[in-house]
Amino acid sequence: MEKHYEFRDKLRNIHKPDRVNDAVWKKIEGLAIDDSWTIRSPHDAGAILKNAAKDLQKYFAVSMKINLDIVTGEKDRQIRLQVSLADQRSVYRVEATGSNDTVILDGTDEKMTAQAVYALEDQMSMNEGPVIRFQDQLYHPMFSTRMVHSGIGDKMFPDEHLCAIAHAGMNGILIYIKNILEDDELCARVNDIITRAANYGIEVYAFTPFKNRRHPSDPDAWEHYDAMYGELFRRCPGLKGIVIVGESCEFPSHDERTTGKTWRESLEDEKSSPGWFPCDDYPEFVTMLRDVVHHTKADARIIFWTYNWGYVDTDLRLKLIDAMPAEGITMMATYEMFEQFEPRPGVHECCTDYTLSFAGPGKYFSTEVEAAGKRGIDFMTMCNTAGNTWDIGMVPYLPAPGQWIRRYEGLVKTQQEYPTFTSLMESHSYGFWPSFLPELAKAAFTEPRQDLDVLLRAIAVRDYGEENADTVLAAWEHFSEGMRHCISTNEDQYGPCRVGPAYPLFFEKSEPLPVGPESTRNPNGTCCTVYRFNPDEMEKLVYETEEYETMMAEFKAGNELLAAIIPTLPENKKGYAEEALTVSKFIENTARTTVHVKRWHKAKIHLGVYVDHKAIWTGGRHGMTDALSPKKPLDVRENREDWIRELIAIGEAELQNAKDTIPLVEANSRLGYTQELDYACSKEQILWKIDRLENTLKEVLQLQTMKSAVK
Repeated sequence: MEKHYEFRDKLRNIHKPDRVNDAVWKKIEGLAIDDSWTIRSPHDAGAILKNAAKDLQKYFAVSMKINLDIVTGEKDRQIRLQVSLADQRSVYRVEATGSNDTVILDGTDEKMTAQAVYALEDQMSMNEGPVIRFQDQLYHPMFSTRMVHSGIGDKMFPDEHLCAIAHAGMNGILIYIKNILEDDELCARVNDIITRAANYGIEVYAFTPFKNRRHPSDPDAWEHYDAMYGELFRRCPGLKGIVIVGESCEFPSHDERTTGKTWRESLEDEKSSPGWFPCDDYPEFVTMLRDVVHHTKADARIIFWTYNWGYVDTDLRLKLIDAMPAEGITMMATYEMFEQFEPRPGVHECCTDYTLSFAGPGKYFSTEVEAAGKRGIDFMTMCNTAGNTWDIGMVPYLPAPGQWIRRYEGLVKTQQEYPTFTSLMESHSYGFWPSFLPELAKAAFTEPRQDLDVLLRAIAVRDYGEENADTVLAAWEHFSEGMRHCISTNEDQYGPCRVGPAYPLFFEKSEPLPVGPESTRNPNGTCCTVYRFNPDEMEKLVYETEEYETMMAEFKAGNELLAAIIPTLPENKKGYAEEALTVSKFIENTARTTVHVKRWHKAKIHLGVYVDHKAIWTGGRHGMTDALSPKKPLDVRENREDWIRELIAIGEAELQNAKDTIPLVEANSRLGYTQELDYACSKEQILWKIDRLENTLKEVLQLQTMKSAVK
C-alpha cells in the first residue's frame, strides 16, 4: 500500500530497472555494449551535455546492469557525444555503422545531442538489452516547442522530473506565477526552476494571472502594464515567454458587445465579459503587452490563447485574427473544444474543455489555424498529447492509444498544411506522466516518422512479452473505443468524472466534499456535489447514460484481458502491468459511477426531487446550453414505488463500486490526485462517500416506508 503522495518519489526514478531479456536482445544484429565501453563527453561540454552523459551512464547501470565510465578523451569502444551537425533545422543523429566500435550521438546543439542520447536509450529498451542496431540515422523534431505542466505538483520540478520531460522530447514547461511580484521567495523559486530547466534543454513559460486595470488607450497604460509584465521579465529574465488567456487576463475593453468588466463583475449581465468575447480592441491590448515585454526582453514569446470564445460565430473569431499583429506573437487554439454534435434527433452535444472522446481537429481550431497561417502568424495548440485530458480527472493518463494516434495524425497533417503551426501545449494542470503514451507521441512528432501501429505492438511486446502482445493490443483497443463514448460535458467534468467514485449520491440532504488527507486545496470550488443536469434535457440524459454504459463495458472487457495475463509475467514486467491495471480499473469504476449518478438523477426527477438548476461553470459567457434554467415542469411519474426501488438498487451497486475502488487508490497513490484539487478520491474520501450513501439510502427507505403507510 502506498502512502499519500508517494508517487512523487517514484517519479524520481527515470529508468526502469533490469530491462535485459537475453532471449530477445542476443538475437538482434548490431553493436553490443559491455563493460569495456566508455561514454565520451567533450572536455568543453556544457550543462546539458554533461547531464546527458550522466543520464546515459545511469541508464546503463539501472536498466542494462552495465557500468560505463565517462571520459573526455578518445578510446576504443566508445559512445561518443558531440555537437557538430550543421543544419538549418534542429536535428540529431545516431550512428552505429559497425565499421568501428563506436556509437556517435550528434546534434546541431547540446539539446539535440541530448535527444540523440535519449533515442539510443529508447532503442536499447525496445531491444530489451545493450544492443544498438546498425544505423546512421538523422532525426528532426517536427514541432519547435512542446510544453507541459508538472506532473508532481504546482511549481514542483525536481531535476529528475525535468530529465523525464526532456526524455519525452518535450522542451517547455508551464508554471503559475500568481503573486510573484509580491513574493520574493516565489520569485527566487521560479528563477531556480528556470536555471535547472535550462540544464536539460527546457524553456520556462509563465501562465499570467495579472489584473489588467487599464485600457491600452489610457494615458498611463504603459506604466501600468510595465509594472506587471515588464517587471516580471526584469525579475525573471530567463523566462522564455508568457501565456495569456481571456478568463485569467481580462482587461477593460471598450467593445460595447461586452460588459467591459471582469467575469465576476458580469455575472448578472446579459452580455459576456471581455474574457469570453473576441473584442475588437484585443489586438490593441495584445500589441501593448508585446511591446511592453519586448522593451525588457526582445525575444520573449507572447502566446495569446483564444480558449474562451471558441463558441462564438466563426466570422467574429476570424475578424480578431485578421486584426492581430503578425509579428512578435503566437496565437493558440484548443484542438478539440467546442465541436458540436447531434448524435440523435433532439440531442445536442458540445465538447467542453479537454476531451479524448473526439480525436479532432475541431472547427474552432481548424478555422483559426488557417486564418493565422494566411497571415503568417506563429500558431500553437493545446492538444493534451502528453496523455491526459479532463475526461477522467483523477488518473495520470488515459490508456487509449488508438484514439491518441488519431489525434497525433491529425496534428501532423495540420502542420504539413500550415507551416506556421509550430508548437504544442501538451497538458494542463494534470501535468506530465511518463507512460507509454509520451513515447508514442515523440515518435509521431519526429521525422522520419514511424508506423505507429507497428511501434504500438513493439511496446506491447516489450512491456508484456511477445506471447501476450495480441491480448494487450485487444485490451488497448477496448480502452480506445471506451474513450470514444466518454461524453464531454460540464455536468460530468465538474461532477463524477472529475473526482471519480468518491462522488456522492445525495437525495434531498447534501454536504460538501471533504478536503483530502494532507491536502491544501478544497475540491468544492471545482466540483459540485449535487449533480446538476437540466431536467428539460431528458433525452440527452438517457443518451449520455447509454454512452457511459458502453464506456464502462469496454473498459471492463479490456481490464479482464489484462488481469488474466498479469500472473504469467516475469517479475521485471509484472509491477508495471499491475500499476497500469489500477489506472484502467479506476477509469472503469469512474464510468460506472457516472452511469449511477445519471440514473440516480433521472429517478429523482421522476420522484419530483430536484435541486434548482444552477450552471456548473460559465464564467463570463451567457446563454450557453449548460447555463439554461429548466422551463418545463418536472416529469413526475405515478409509479413512485418503482423509482424508489430503482434508487435503492443504484445506491447498493454504487456502494460496491466505491468499495472496489479503495484497493486501487491504496495501491497507486497517483490515483485520486490532481494538482488542481490535491486528493479528491483518496481512501478517506471514498469512505466518506460510502458513509453518506448509506445514510442517503436510509433516507430513501424512510420515504418508501412513509409512502407505504399513507397507502
